[in-house]
Amino acid sequence: MQDHIKRDFYANVYKIAVPVTLQSLIMALLALTDQLMVGQLGDVAIASVGMSTKIYGIISVVLAGLAMGVSVYAAQFWGKQDRKSISQILGIGLFCGFILSFLFTLLVYFKPEMCLSMFTTDERIIGDGHIFLEIMALSYVPTMLTMMYSAILRSTTHVKLPMFVSLFTVCLNIILNYLLIYGKFGFPEWGLKGSAVATLISRLVECIVIIGAVYKFRLPGSVDFSNLFGARKPLVSKFFQTTYPIILTELIWVLGETVYAVIYSRMGTAEMTAMTITFPLQGLSIGLLSGLASAGGVMVGNKLGAGEESLALQYAKRFINLGIMISLAVGVIIALAAPLYVSAFNVSDDAHQLGIYLVWVFAAFLWVKVANMIMAGGILNSGGDSKFVFAMESTATWLIGVPSGLLLSFVWKQPIYLVYLVLSLEEVVRFGFGLARIHSKKWIKNLVKDIAA
Repeated sequence: MQDHIKRDFYANVYKIAVPVTLQSLIMALLALTDQLMVGQLGDVAIASVGMSTKIYGIISVVLAGLAMGVSVYAAQFWGKQDRKSISQILGIGLFCGFILSFLFTLLVYFKPEMCLSMFTTDERIIGDGHIFLEIMALSYVPTMLTMMYSAILRSTTHVKLPMFVSLFTVCLNIILNYLLIYGKFGFPEWGLKGSAVATLISRLVECIVIIGAVYKFRLPGSVDFSNLFGARKPLVSKFFQTTYPIILTELIWVLGETVYAVIYSRMGTAEMTAMTITFPLQGLSIGLLSGLASAGGVMVGNKLGAGEESLALQYAKRFINLGIMISLAVGVIIALAAPLYVSAFNVSDDAHQLGIYLVWVFAAFLWVKVANMIMAGGILNSGGDSKFVFAMESTATWLIGVPSGLLLSFVWKQPIYLVYLVLSLEEVVRFGFGLARIHSKKWIKNLVKDIAA
């Protein structure tokens, strides 16, 4: 019996985690390619994109929190094979997501300089970055639509479609980047503006293709408006009770990351440039292992929805162990490749050396970052334990990370790699709390037992 369960576990991990991982890697490779192309324009251009990306990060994590709430319920409803409730959950996500993304678009499009000035006082970065950010604001609504439909597809194990759509749009984005940044084959040479326009076009195409495919192949979520927006009151109420802590957790996390970005940027342009060139590598590495967190959330959620609680706990423990083992190996590879990676960027000598040190620190803490991603983002949320996750994340960030960063950088004037090292220690605190919660079994809940259609 145990052998059958083990085979079933790894078969489903392969089925779900591999396509999600490939999609995340594709998107991370896009970010890396973007950064390398823009990186040829110099330090200011790299820092401008880094600051603009931080602003997009605030918006995207709010939408990602909403999409995660959709995913949690969709996974459990799929365990009960309740397609009607899945469509209603999608409707709730689309309605809330449109309001949020539209408001963000208005703010960023009409006040880009104000948004950038929250992160940096460098007039060169604000001057170059505001045009990039203004264009990027127009992509928020289509990005939201893609996120919601992708959440439904992943939770119902239809993971290959988002992967193939991402592969297509990334190729499109890279081609458009080449044409519009450097002005090749008769296209205008727009520099940073060209990168933003390429990203906007790609996200519009991605949104249209993925929604069109959902309706063409009659996948979960392909329903008319009356079924999409006809959610029952108990479902809406329970959804928001679970989802608002997820959104708050994502906000708390990104606000903490924003404070860290402000700390790095105020330390100097070389320091900010060094940190910025590590972002694509961080995204690539986390993307490589994000499939495990997604698969964990889906598979554990499916088992909880089906009433198989003991099996859900077995799956949770296996996912944590698997994530740690793989991420330790990846961390070693990253550490060895750090000098070669940083050399790919056209930056100053100071930024080059600092970049290598920062990559080494990231590699050392990758295993604990991945374990926390699997526990908090995948397993605990799959059982609706979002309030505990919020308490754990906010405590680690605002009582340990932020005060440490401010003291080390502004009071004790430590180098950026030491600041980053101490900030990363908060991940160890999260790991301890998260692992204890997993073993307590208090997170195991069937959220859809009384509200299935």
